[in-house]
Amino acid sequence: MNRVMPPMLKYLLFINVGVFLADYFTRGQFFFRWFALDPDAVTSHFQIWRLLTYMFVHDTSPPFLHLLFNMLMLWMFGAPLVSVFGERRFLLFYLTSGLFAAFCSLIFFAVTHNPTVVIGASGAIFGLLFAFARFFPTQEFLLFFIFPVQARYAVLIIGAIELLLITSNDRIAHIAHLGGALYAWLWFRFEDQATETWSNWKRRKQIGLEKQVKKAEKVVQETMVDIDPILKKISEQGIGSLTKDERITLERASDIKRRQRNKVIRLEDWRQRKKDDG
Repeated sequence: MNRVMPPMLKYLLFINVGVFLADYFTRGQFFFRWFALDPDAVTSHFQIWRLLTYMFVHDTSPPFLHLLFNMLMLWMFGAPLVSVFGERRFLLFYLTSGLFAAFCSLIFFAVTHNPTVVIGASGAIFGLLFAFARFFPTQEFLLFFIFPVQARYAVLIIGAIELLLITSNDRIAHIAHLGGALYAWLWFRFEDQATETWSNWKRRKQIGLEKQVKKAEKVVQETMVDIDPILKKISEQGIGSLTKDERITLERASDIKRRQRNKVIRLEDWRQRKKDDG
């Protein structure tokens, strides 16, 4: 797999490291204070930006393992996934995984009345882990940096551990981790349907035109039923044999044919004219 650092991945790493350094040197007075996912600040004070910004805030306590571990995972899983998704789609997947993880955390905290503040990219990282296992199921990596395990089994093992620890008081946002993985599963489960819906929405004008053409074809068929006897009469007796009403019917049928070519025909035209003729 390609381990060359894609530009989008570089930007994410630089932003995370930059926020960490700024937060470290300001002792959390700005970034942690205003960017962390504080459930009360979101629900009571409507500081909804925290649902995204929390992903770029990390623990500044030495030895800085929170940031180092997340950035290592972002590079390890992100590099091959960018080649699969493309940069824009990868960024969308990454950010929405973290956003969904944030909503899961808010719901969990609302149910348990736990006011814990959440920080870190772990929720989005777990979304990447699930996606990695989907596209590279047999790829091995060192689980906990010790055991070589295929990605498809590593996801199950880590998910089971997170589920068991969900109610622990270890200051780790297990619900956010599970939320990121759940979002990735939902993404791939409904991606095809969502893509089809979006494609149909973009093609709505073309679909409308296709319906209009079908209606036009139906109008022509109805028109031909009325003028076929007239055309037969012309071929047998000549155009001079037509009555006044037959000439009017033929002229109106010709007008409808012209309007069909100009894409402005309406089904009601022919019916209304037939009604007017009485």
